[in-house]
Formats: sequence, structure tokens, C-alpha cells
Amino acid sequence: MKKASWMDMGRKYILFMIAVICFAAICMGCGKVDDGQEESTGIQIKSGDVESAEDMAQIGVYLDVDKNSSEITDVKYKISGDIGIVSFRYSGVKVELRGSCKYEMYDLAGVENTSNGDMITGNIQGYSATYYTLTPGRIAFWSDGKINYSLYIYVTASDEVLNEVLSHIVFENRYTDRADVQQQIETDSRAFAEKIVKVFNDEDLETMKDMVLYPQETSGGQSIANENELLNISKKDLFTDILMKALNDENALDNLRKTNDGSEYVIGTNYKNVHFILNDDGQFVITKINN
Repeated sequence: MKKASWMDMGRKYILFMIAVICFAAICMGCGKVDDGQEESTGIQIKSGDVESAEDMAQIGVYLDVDKNSSEITDVKYKISGDIGIVSFRYSGVKVELRGSCKYEMYDLAGVENTSNGDMITGNIQGYSATYYTLTPGRIAFWSDGKINYSLYIYVTASDEVLNEVLSHIVFENRYTDRADVQQQIETDSRAFAEKIVKVFNDEDLETMKDMVLYPQETSGGQSIANENELLNISKKDLFTDILMKALNDENALDNLRKTNDGSEYVIGTNYKNVHFILNDDGQFVITKINN
């Protein structure tokens, strides 16, 4: 039998050590426990128990209960991924209020659907709601269009008790407080500002008519009540040289900013500019033309 040379043994040792190092690196990665959820945007979302309802704003929700009520005790706040949770006891019975912009119905509530299908409709602080009887428990679902909500009572309570519990909850839409949403709004606001510059440079009233919030009164004295009036306006009077110079400044987009009260975006100089907002429908619209 041919004996292994020292060189062969050295190669095998090196390969063995490489394998050990790689295995150790893999184990370190597998053993790491995250206390939060990091999205593709690199934003860290804290999961676990939190101190107050305000801490849930990072996931776009605000959930609370009337802690001044003598019936409500043992209030706790928690974030689980993209779900905000307030657990409490009402007259000793466990209740859980949840909210999320990504989950709904039973996926949000975190309970099994044991309903027989019977549904009662109702109204929770102005929003249409549906109530179900489970085995055991009572559950309510509603939505404000962006945030979905659920309230689960761990016993099969009466309609009267369910409505009484619902009268003690507080919920608010904090969707635009999410860091990923704020990043997207920032990106989209710049894109809309770029569109304004292009449309104004092209004097493209046909495209512009869908970008304006009517009625519109420009600083130059033009009154624009609707799309037809915009299409018939004097381009020379609307797209003034001084406004176009402000919009085409090399730093105009980098200087895109908000008004002091934060309600509107501004592109241009302090005197010649275009204002726009993000409306309730999630669309950017021009609100003021200082030409």
C-alpha cells in the first residue's frame, strides 16, 4: 500500500479546516434570533411587547382602549410582524383587538373560523362591520380602507356585551407613518415633481388637466374652474418665463420641499413655484401655481 505523503496530508487538513469554518458560519446564521422583521427596504420593524399604542405607528396602526373604565384591566400592547395587538380583560373576560394593513379577517385575528356562517352587520365608529359567533367566542371585523381590524372576545358573549366592549376601543389609521410608506411617498413625490417640470416645459395642457385640483387661482390672476377653462387658457400667461426658469433650475428637484405646516410639496423658488399634495385617494394633485 502506498503511504500518503506529507503534502497529501497537508491538503486534506486544509480542506478539512475550510469545511469546519463554513459549517460554523452556517450554524451562526441559523442560530441568530431576530427581535424584529427587516423588510427588503432595510427597515427594521420591532416585534414583541411594546409600551403604548403610539409604538404601533411604525406598522401603520394605532390601537388602544379606555383604560379609565373600571371594567377594563390587564391592558398589554404587542407587535407581531405587521399586526398590532392590544389584549385586555373586560369584566374579567379576555379580549383582543388587532389591526394590520396586510392581513384581514381570520388571518388577522389569529383564530380559527368556527362560525356556522351566520353573520350580523353593524357599524363601528362609522365603518361597516360584520359580527360572527364562534365556538367559543364572538368576533367583529371592519376596515377603514387601508387598515383592517378585528376584535375577538374569548367567550360567546351576547350582542349587548360585544357592543359594550366595542364602545371602549380606540383605533386610528397611521398608515402614512410606516417607514416603507414614507419612503414610497418620497419617491413618488419626486416623480410627480419631475412630471410637473416636463408638462410645463412641453406646455402640455392635455396632460396637465388631469393633474390639477380644481378650482385653481394662479398668482398671475388666471381663474381655472375646471378642465375646459384650463384647456382654453393662454399658455403664455400660464407658463411665464420666470416660472419656467424656477422649475428648470438645476437644483429644483433636489430642493423639492414641504411648506412650513407640512401640508403641501413645493417645487421652484420661494416666489415662483408649483404646490401639490397627496390627496386622500393616494394621488398627487397640483394645488397652487405661483407664476
